[in-house]
Amino acid sequence: MNLSQQFRHATRSYRRRLENMPMRSYSVSLSLVTAVTVWAVLASVFLPAKYDLEVGDVAEDSIKASRTLTFENSAETERRKQQAAAQVPDVTVFDAKVLSDTRNSLSAFFTDASKIISEERQKAAAAGQPYDPVVAAARIEALPDADGVEEEALRQLAAIDPARLGQISAVSQEAIQSILGGNVTAESLPRDRDRLRAVMQTMALSEQEYLAASEVAASMLVPNNVVDEEKTSQARDQAASEVQAVIVTVRAGETILSPGEVVSQDDLATLSALGLTDQDRQVGAIAGLALLALAEILFIFFYVYRYERKVRSLKSLQFICASLLVLFTLADRLSIISPLSPLAVPMVALGVVATITLGTRMASLIVIIVSINLAAVGGSAPHYIIVSLLGGMAAVYLSTSVILRRDLMRAGLYAGLFSVIVSLAAGQITESSWSQAGLSIIWGLGNTLSSIIVAIGILSVYEMVFNLPTPLKLLELADPTRPLLKQLMMNAPGTYNHSILMGNIAETAAEAIGANPLLARVGAYYHDIGKLNRPDYFIENQFHVRNPHDRLTPGLSRLAITAHVKDGVALAREEGLPPEILDIIREHHGTTVLSYFYNKALQSTREGKVDQETYRYAGQKPTSRESAIIMLADSVEAAVRSLGDPTMRSIKKVISDILDQRLRDGQLSETNMTFADLEKVKRAFEACLKGFGASRIPYPQQEQRAAGGRE
Repeated sequence: MNLSQQFRHATRSYRRRLENMPMRSYSVSLSLVTAVTVWAVLASVFLPAKYDLEVGDVAEDSIKASRTLTFENSAETERRKQQAAAQVPDVTVFDAKVLSDTRNSLSAFFTDASKIISEERQKAAAAGQPYDPVVAAARIEALPDADGVEEEALRQLAAIDPARLGQISAVSQEAIQSILGGNVTAESLPRDRDRLRAVMQTMALSEQEYLAASEVAASMLVPNNVVDEEKTSQARDQAASEVQAVIVTVRAGETILSPGEVVSQDDLATLSALGLTDQDRQVGAIAGLALLALAEILFIFFYVYRYERKVRSLKSLQFICASLLVLFTLADRLSIISPLSPLAVPMVALGVVATITLGTRMASLIVIIVSINLAAVGGSAPHYIIVSLLGGMAAVYLSTSVILRRDLMRAGLYAGLFSVIVSLAAGQITESSWSQAGLSIIWGLGNTLSSIIVAIGILSVYEMVFNLPTPLKLLELADPTRPLLKQLMMNAPGTYNHSILMGNIAETAAEAIGANPLLARVGAYYHDIGKLNRPDYFIENQFHVRNPHDRLTPGLSRLAITAHVKDGVALAREEGLPPEILDIIREHHGTTVLSYFYNKALQSTREGKVDQETYRYAGQKPTSRESAIIMLADSVEAAVRSLGDPTMRSIKKVISDILDQRLRDGQLSETNMTFADLEKVKRAFEACLKGFGASRIPYPQQEQRAAGGRE
């Protein structure tokens, strides 16, 4: 076994171990390790302490700043801002809309409750059983507006004749109106609820009706004189913004203390900010960096959990996110060591790699956080942060459509040149000299070239270790000389031709809605590889052979057909295809019904009854836009091909019918496709399949053969 084979074997073994680890444990452990690592890298700026000085001491040596640093007494500034904000009173407003909202909620609640009680009474009567209010109460408790209502009140409500609930609702709304006609605040809410109960006690309600209705109404009573959070926040923000911060800037090489000079409070603050003392300020800075690292990881964690389903579901992408954050934070740290410069951090490489592997939104977030970390270790110099942030974001934008290696190099080059321009502009804003501007250009050009090399190198490693569907990997998989595709072409030519045509259709549709067109094309090529195990069982491969389904029952045919999904996933795993391709194979039929064999089963049974669920694919619904496109393209292409005399009108009708049917069947419920996306997909399908409706002129020989056949 050579070195390359050993590496592949090791990476596959690592991926298997990774897959077997519980997702939650892995995510939490990775987050903790990343937070600690980022903190250690950031805190290394302050370690080890070099000087043990206090105010009033005499400096024995000349002490110079090792880096440019701009800092403030943030704790005091924040304290003053909070003090100023705390002195601003709450701004409250009367919200008249609360009354109408509360009345509507009451009306909806009693309407829903009446419906539930009526249904449960009807069920009990139909079953010849006595009506049990507890069952209805349990259903009422699940209503959105039932939060806070005691169970006993709900049971009392469930025992009331539903014909009375309309009157009870009106009485409750009248009582609510009498209370909300005045001011109800958060402080007065308990007293106002007691007033509400007292008002309802005077109304024409039985004891049972009063107990139920008063508790429901009281639970829905909310303050109508509320704090205007926006105006209060604006007032407090305004007060806080008027507090002036004490800002200090020290330049790299600037003398802080000369031999024999007495240490002042300002000198000590500067030394502490630079990490050159062992005072409490240093401990505080390290603790602050720990909080910063924790905040960054928590923000990424919750952002991924809320918005990035793909990253949340794949351990490999989580590891890539963490490793990029650590790797480029380390680059931030190394860049401040003389003679390097923060301009040497390859932010363009980060933008390119993160966009290709994690997507645009996630890449933007990582670029922002790494720029923050550069500010933390580099002293918050605005020049460097502007270049870092804008250069990285430019790389993210330019890498969104990278497919070929030359596209990657072009994106890196353009983003690097953009960074050079930004560097010059930022230098002039900070009043840098022309010599410093020239040095910035040199650093920027060197960074551009190194970023391209670093991006290609990191992508190659990630692609190999995590089997990522990068554009370069997908192009390799699209090669028709790949073993699986060659086998498909030789053993299942009909399926192969169908897959190639589907690739064109899927790619066009993906481009139309902003999905990944290359992933859609390659996924279409491999979506039916499971048919290699039984190619003759599929109509497109039955050339001059008897249809084996003629000898099988519908149930056996169903098993033979649906097995190609599971077989395809197994073949894809053996071939080492990326997880995204496996998902497409697994999801391209969703849970749709094998309508042909289902109808055949209906015709073959005497009763004419067959459970439709047994004739559904046992896969899972599409979870990505690419997978959904391939499901739709698969059905549409097959349906259009089956048309006897296709016209553009009939093709459009088939496309529209299939998309509507898949939508009604709930097959697209787990994707983030919109109705606008579906309309674009439909138009793309029509454009790709219009060739099926084109007429052709028969050649004379064809006409003669046709005439002879008719005779």
